[in-house]
Amino acid sequence: MKMKKQMAYTEALEYIHSRPRMKNTDNRRAMRLLLESLGNPQDKLNIVHIAGTNGKGSCAKMLSNVLHQAGYKTGLNISPFVIDFRERFTINGKFISRETLASITEKVKEKQEYIWEHYQLKLVEFEIVTAIAFCYFAMEKCDIICLEVGIGGREDSTNVIKNSLISCIMNISFDHTDMLGETIEEIAYQKAGIIKPGQPVIAYPAMDKKALGIIKSEAEKQNAKLIIPDISQVLAEHQGKFCDVMTYKGLTVQQSFTGQHQSYNTAVVIEAAKALNSSGRYKITDENIKKGIEEAKFPARIEIFSKEPLIILDGAHNLDGVSALKKVLETNGVKNLTAVWASLSDKQPQKLIEGIAPFISKLYTVDIFGSRAIPKAELADMAKKYVPCCTAAQSLEAAIEQAIQNKENLLVFGSLYLASDARKIIIEKL
Repeated sequence: MKMKKQMAYTEALEYIHSRPRMKNTDNRRAMRLLLESLGNPQDKLNIVHIAGTNGKGSCAKMLSNVLHQAGYKTGLNISPFVIDFRERFTINGKFISRETLASITEKVKEKQEYIWEHYQLKLVEFEIVTAIAFCYFAMEKCDIICLEVGIGGREDSTNVIKNSLISCIMNISFDHTDMLGETIEEIAYQKAGIIKPGQPVIAYPAMDKKALGIIKSEAEKQNAKLIIPDISQVLAEHQGKFCDVMTYKGLTVQQSFTGQHQSYNTAVVIEAAKALNSSGRYKITDENIKKGIEEAKFPARIEIFSKEPLIILDGAHNLDGVSALKKVLETNGVKNLTAVWASLSDKQPQKLIEGIAPFISKLYTVDIFGSRAIPKAELADMAKKYVPCCTAAQSLEAAIEQAIQNKENLLVFGSLYLASDARKIIIEKL
């Protein structure tokens, strides 16, 4: 009998990326069928569920590092990735192995084929990725998981979980309005859908008041304790170029990520760690919190590669993200940057470039992958009104290489997908 050849890592990636990208409208029926066929691995996990327009990745990364420092086997599931696809599935900071990813993907593929044959339901890419994460973390018997929502929350693929230890809802602003709603209240309603009955929810301390009202209402409905960090106790001190120290409730940490918004994200992480400690299920000391936050690393979140000349990489892709980036540049007295930018059509690109233009003296537009991506020439035409010295670059690599060779202060921003490609180029050229 001929043995079946095991799926290779490259085949696994090809399969995952071949799945439809559009959100399912079947109320997650396909996802539930898939997980049921896999033994419902999500029900075996202890989960901290994290939603928000901006900041959920930073929160997930910092909190997972705190839990690792406290001695727990901690899984982290984030979206999208920047360095490597396997970044989406890490345990104590280590990527899933290529062999394990391929093995789990093969099982998931078999189950998807059965579901298609019997129910005519297709699973989208994010559902497949989420199922792989649940299987991996359950197989490895993780003590706790930091799980980042994909889009929204209420109807997100990750929200098939029956319960969570804590829900964290980070800053809410306008993004994915075609799916989540046109008003801040509609978007907040989707985010608040991750709140589970009787389980604590921690909200970003500088939340829009209308959004916070929706979260409060949902928390009351679910009999969930709402914890909002006291913003008056979030004390941030700027200690030199891109060096911030924050104190919250007597705990002082050197921020691993710079900017006032990150001080607020850090306060959420501190409250989450303390809530887990108070539950009696986990023992987390202030030293664990301090060390975990200070040693957390997350690429493309206002990532500084060099200070002289300045080289910044940021995944800012919406108005809230660009607003945070502007505050950091202003605080650090940064001007006359050479910038490399790409954007998707649904991210209000004209408002994005208008907002960041005062900090830019020269702009290169580049192409990124995706049906919603704006061609670089069209983007350049749009941007010239705000940054007159603007051209469509020959390529992303050419734009970065020229700026580095000329020792210009460089900012690359506009998309985490752009940041993924740019990061490799920057490291290679430095």
